[in-house]
Amino acid sequence: MHRIPDGSNTLVAPVSRARRFILRQKPSYRVTVTRAAFSSFLAGLTTQYDSIYAVALGASPVQLGALNSVKGGVSAVMSLPAGWLGDRYGIKRFYVIGIGLIALGAAIYGIAPDWRVLLAAVILISLSMRLTGTGCSVLCADQLKNDDRATGQNLCNAIASLFLAVSPMIGAVLVTRFGGLNAQGLRPLYYMQFVGYGLILLYVAMRLREPVRPKLVEERDRVGVLGDFRRIFRDAPHLKRWIAVACLSRLPLAMALPFMHVFANEVKGAGQYTLSMMSVAMVAAHILFGIPLGRLADRLGRKRVIYMLTPLWYLSGIMLITARGPVGLILAGTLWGFYPIMSIVTSSMTLELVPLQCMGRWSGVLGLFAGLVTIPAPLIAGLVWRHVGPAYVFVIPIALDLALRIPLLRTIPETLWRQEL
Repeated sequence: MHRIPDGSNTLVAPVSRARRFILRQKPSYRVTVTRAAFSSFLAGLTTQYDSIYAVALGASPVQLGALNSVKGGVSAVMSLPAGWLGDRYGIKRFYVIGIGLIALGAAIYGIAPDWRVLLAAVILISLSMRLTGTGCSVLCADQLKNDDRATGQNLCNAIASLFLAVSPMIGAVLVTRFGGLNAQGLRPLYYMQFVGYGLILLYVAMRLREPVRPKLVEERDRVGVLGDFRRIFRDAPHLKRWIAVACLSRLPLAMALPFMHVFANEVKGAGQYTLSMMSVAMVAAHILFGIPLGRLADRLGRKRVIYMLTPLWYLSGIMLITARGPVGLILAGTLWGFYPIMSIVTSSMTLELVPLQCMGRWSGVLGLFAGLVTIPAPLIAGLVWRHVGPAYVFVIPIALDLALRIPLLRTIPETLWRQEL
C-alpha cells in the first residue's frame, strides 16, 4: 500500500532542517536571529501606519517625503564613522546602542503632538538602523560561510518574517480598539514598541559575543581613517561599480515603499485591515520563498537569482497602480515580498567583495553613497506625487532600474565561488 503523506511531516521536515542549520552556526548568529525576529514583530505593529500617522499629525505628501529624506541623510552621514568605529573598537557596543536608540525613537513617536516632532524620532531611528545594520553585516560575514550566506541571511529574514506576519493583524485589531486610523488610535502602538525594544536590548547585551577578527593593520603600520578606506578600494576589485549597483538597489525602498500604504489608503480606499493584509502578504512571500531562493543563490549563483526576482517587484508596482479592490492590493503586497529576498541576495554579494576585517568600513562606504539615493528620493517622490501623479512614484523606480542597475550588474563578476577572504 502507498503511504499517504502526513501533512505534519511536510511541515516538520523544513522546520527540522532550519533548526539544524541554525544550531551548526556560531552562537552570535542565533542571537542576531532572535533579535531580528522580535524586532520585526514590534516593527510590524506600525510599519503600515507610520506614513499615515505622520499625515494624521499634519504632514503633507512633500513633508512626508522630506521626513524620509532626513532618514536617508542621517544614515548616510553616520555610515563612515559607524563602520570605522565598529571595526576599530568593537561591534557589540554599537549594536546595543543602536537598539537603545530605536527604543527612544519609538517613545518620541508615541508622545509626538505634531509631525515635526517626528524629525527627532526619525534621526534616532535612522542612526539606530545604521548602527545595527553595520553590526549585522559584520556578524553575518563572521558567522556564516560563503556557501551558507544567502541561506543564512534568508533564514534569518524568514524567521523574522514569521513574527512580522503576525503583528500587522494584531496592530489592526489594536488600532480599531484604540479609535481607528487617526493619531489617537495609532499612538499606543509606539508605547508598546518602546517597552519591547527595551527588553530586546537587555537580551542582546547579555548574550551577544564580540566577533574575533584579524586586525586590518599592525599598530606600527596604522594609516588612519582615510588610509583605511583607501586600502579597501586598493585590495578589492569592482567596488566602484558595485557601489552604484548597491545604491540603485535601494531606490525602490527609498522612493516607493514610504508611499505604498498611503497610496493604497488615499487613492485606492484601503482600510486598516486591507493595509494589514498587504503587509502580511509581503512577509508571507518571504516566509514561503526566502529560504528556497537563498539556497538556490548559494548553489546557482547570486546574479541568476537577482535576475529572476527583479521582474516580480516590477509587477508589484504595476499591480498596485491597476488594483481595483482589496484582492489586487494584497496581490501587489505579495509580489513586493520578493524585493527583500532580492535585496538579501544582493547583500550576500556585498559581503563577499571585501575581507572580514574591512567589513565595517565597507558597510560605511556603501551607506554614505546610498545617501545619494535615499536622501533625495523620498522628497522627489513627494513632489512627483503632488505635481505629476501618485502612480508615477512607483513607475519611475522601475524605469531607472531597467535603465541603470541591470546593465551595471551585468558587469560585476559572480562572487559565490570566490575564495573566502
